Amino acid sequence: MASLLDIKDRIKAVENIKKITRAMQLVAAAKFKRSENRAKTTRPYSQELDEVLGILAGLAELAEDDRSGGGAYRLAFAEGEEPLRVEGHRLFQQSDDAEPKRPGIVLFTADRGLCGAFNTKLIRTAQEFISSHPDMECQLIPIGKKGYTYYKTRDIPIIHREDGLSDKLELEEIKRLTHTLVDLYVSGQVDALFFIYAQFKSAMVSDIQVEKFLKIPRIEGKKEQEDYILEPERKAVYETLLPLYATTKVFATLADSFASEYGARMTAMQLATKNAEEMHDDLVILRNRLRQAVITRELAEIVGGADALT
Repeated sequence: MASLLDIKDRIKAVENIKKITRAMQLVAAAKFKRSENRAKTTRPYSQELDEVLGILAGLAELAEDDRSGGGAYRLAFAEGEEPLRVEGHRLFQQSDDAEPKRPGIVLFTADRGLCGAFNTKLIRTAQEFISSHPDMECQLIPIGKKGYTYYKTRDIPIIHREDGLSDKLELEEIKRLTHTLVDLYVSGQVDALFFIYAQFKSAMVSDIQVEKFLKIPRIEGKKEQEDYILEPERKAVYETLLPLYATTKVFATLADSFASEYGARMTAMQLATKNAEEMHDDLVILRNRLRQAVITRELAEIVGGADALT
């Protein structure tokens, strides 16, 4: 059995751990509140933009023989950058699209741990995607250190990595990341991009999503599409909205990912603090029992010594 001194040392260690986990819980709670508001306010805008681009996908299909609508677009994501040139059929989903052969998996994980099963679930989903598509030459684009750390010693090629992104979601940083992802697709390094990320639901719940990026599906049932008149010319509208769509998609994905991460970390640290408190209480009870046993033994020795003298 542990000595009284050992129990006291363990109590002190548990108290220190509780202070750390409590501090981490409070920090995560503060960041979670900000990230939660950003994720909730960004999602309606992103969904509305998805619908607009779905209508434009239908218009592009209707005007596929029109060079102003079915030709190449020049997409600029930031001032001073060289615009990317991309054919319209590569951005809009077609009914006869072939299955991708060299997809890029954009895996959004955290830079740090201590957030429960958040990173593990994301990496497991990426592994399941790769295993279920053995005929594809999957390539990885990890966003976050945990995803990179896991895959850097494995056979999956890593063609680009990002970590240390600000949870404030600075627009210039988002534009740079979006430009990089679109460039990988346009240059032919990958023939499809799949986002794997945690979609925020609540502090304790997030759903792992696998979504295709830069292949905008046409919204079915929009017969009135033929009646749309675009001003200015069709090409100018596409070249303005497509970079906005891509940037918003990356922004919304990161907003969901950060909100899910901080919710998971806050919950994990709350549970860790609770466990530390329970362990502390158990150790205090054990210390008191040991102390009582020592006092009882000493009293027995004193009484025994006094009886021996009489």
